[in-house]
Amino acid sequence: MRSAAITQPDIRDRILTEAERLFRSLGYSKTTVADVAEACEMSPANVYRFFESKAAINEAITEVVLNRMETMALGIVRESRPAAERLMRLIMESHRFTCEQYLNESRVHEIVAKAMDEQWGVIDAHIERIRGCYRMVIEDGLRNGEFHADDLEVSCQCVFNAVMPFCHPQLVAEKFSQDRGRQAALMAAFLVKALSARPD
Repeated sequence: MRSAAITQPDIRDRILTEAERLFRSLGYSKTTVADVAEACEMSPANVYRFFESKAAINEAITEVVLNRMETMALGIVRESRPAAERLMRLIMESHRFTCEQYLNESRVHEIVAKAMDEQWGVIDAHIERIRGCYRMVIEDGLRNGEFHADDLEVSCQCVFNAVMPFCHPQLVAEKFSQDRGRQAALMAAFLVKALSARPD
């Protein structure tokens, strides 16, 4: 027989898998903890052993969704390409991911938007990890002479502020839903050119 230490993470993962499926198909607001429990073939009380509320389930799912973006971003950071190419790809792929997840998948948008409304710590932690990805690429570019800047931290902050509208679910939905990445591409090219310019 498997021990509780082994089976408990499995049960938790099963709850998250079924909850995400229901949130995607029914929507967050229309899904109840009882629905999740039924999908998992367990009692609501058992779900509450792992998550204190539906909001806690949503927070955990949000973290899973955001981790997918972080995995994609880290993959680009670690590529053996020039820093300029990686920065362009990081901006464009992050924008593409946002469009695919939060525009084409409206139920996922609802999940993450709810988390953002509640200002959960998982969102802040995600932002800092993505910021770190941009910093690593820019730092590489400065180190190898592709980029030129007096202050690494200021450069990183400016780049991140400039690309934030293209990765923010609500801003993308409001401003760039029909854009097909055109504005993101223009911004990416502008930022790479600005970082590549040699000082006088």
